[in-house]
Amino acid sequence: MTNKKNKKHRQTNPWTPKDEGDHYRSMKEWWAIETLFKTLKDNRKWNLKACLAYELETPSCFYVYHLFDTNNKIVAQKAINDDIKKLSYTKNKVDLKYENNSIKGQYPDYKIHIEDDKQNFLTDMNYKANILPHWSAQDVTNGYLPIGLDHYRYGWLLNCNLTGNIKIDDEILKIKGKGYLEHAWGNWSYKNPFQKLSGLRKTISIYCKLINWRLSNFTPNIPDRIAFTSENNPLGYDWFWGIFDNDWSIFYGNSLLWISEGPAMGVLTLFTEGNNYLDFGDVQFRYNKVIYLKKYDIYYPSDLTIKAKIDDKKLNLRIWPTCKSHEYIFKYKGNGFYRAITIPELPGKMKGVYSDNEKTVQLEGDCKIVQQRVASKLGHNSLTIDFIKPPNGVGISFDLDSHYLNKKIISKIQFAPKPRFKLNIKKI
Repeated sequence: MTNKKNKKHRQTNPWTPKDEGDHYRSMKEWWAIETLFKTLKDNRKWNLKACLAYELETPSCFYVYHLFDTNNKIVAQKAINDDIKKLSYTKNKVDLKYENNSIKGQYPDYKIHIEDDKQNFLTDMNYKANILPHWSAQDVTNGYLPIGLDHYRYGWLLNCNLTGNIKIDDEILKIKGKGYLEHAWGNWSYKNPFQKLSGLRKTISIYCKLINWRLSNFTPNIPDRIAFTSENNPLGYDWFWGIFDNDWSIFYGNSLLWISEGPAMGVLTLFTEGNNYLDFGDVQFRYNKVIYLKKYDIYYPSDLTIKAKIDDKKLNLRIWPTCKSHEYIFKYKGNGFYRAITIPELPGKMKGVYSDNEKTVQLEGDCKIVQQRVASKLGHNSLTIDFIKPPNGVGISFDLDSHYLNKKIISKIQFAPKPRFKLNIKKI
């Protein structure tokens, strides 16, 4: 993507009323909110996530909310699959209702109502958008993204001013903060990825556009390291949304292709002043810390570093959690290859630096981190490749760690300054 393209941002809303309303007969469709806010009485920080969705494989509807004290732990939650008829939605606007819970509105104004009598929790929130909505990979695929052998359309509104109130333990408190809204729909299956391939031609086209975009922005070089893991299969993702203290906002969604360190195959968008955005085409990521789920033999990241650039613009950012994660796990029935979907959620912090030819901006803010992993019978298997470069020599080393084979294999091939070969195999 050239510098000229980056300057030609559409200053009109890319979402139509049709985009905001339902697309029933899609195999899956969801609307979700994420919020970062304070209770004004005590300046306490909170994160609320809520999602309303339907899917036609079962068929069923899905409702979930999670309320975090972001410096402590999750304090209220609910996740339920129910009769698809219990979720109502409509065309040409956001008008969702499940029991007494609702998300309603149309750009730039939305209202959210979530209540749970059993946990003595209720909130009413008003959103007022600060910026325009945005499609994921907007200038490349106009919101269409691949997932395995299928695809979906994915858009989001990153920065809304949030006001309202929240009721916790019989106390009603005023709140103020920031909100996020997303909408996605498409035809794919986590349990049976080969089930519906009518859109395969378009999926291949989307992959080609994204790969071409990556290559056009990528500076060829030999990396120090690239790593792969079996749990980072194409049915999973890494995701975070955040608001910086200077009111810039960020979205990161990485479609995993087994890579656990190296180039990101997803989208990183930074909104700066007004509606100026940057869709970074060259993104590298590294996991600093991971959490192990022994039951499903998978790892997921809790602390990561992102490095991104496009033309003269660079972003270096670290993201880490501020409280214990909550892990939503949906177990598959039967004895298939895939065992469960795991979705860990972690409120967090982010800190880094943005720079270009004109300025350097120190960035710090709050964020929400979400990952998805689809656990398989293979368990955890990893391959790390390190490239030996001058002045340390010329060569390559491999580190294979296979829980499935119960083996660890380390190999090193050095070409210079003196040829060497090393191979070590041991049981785990």
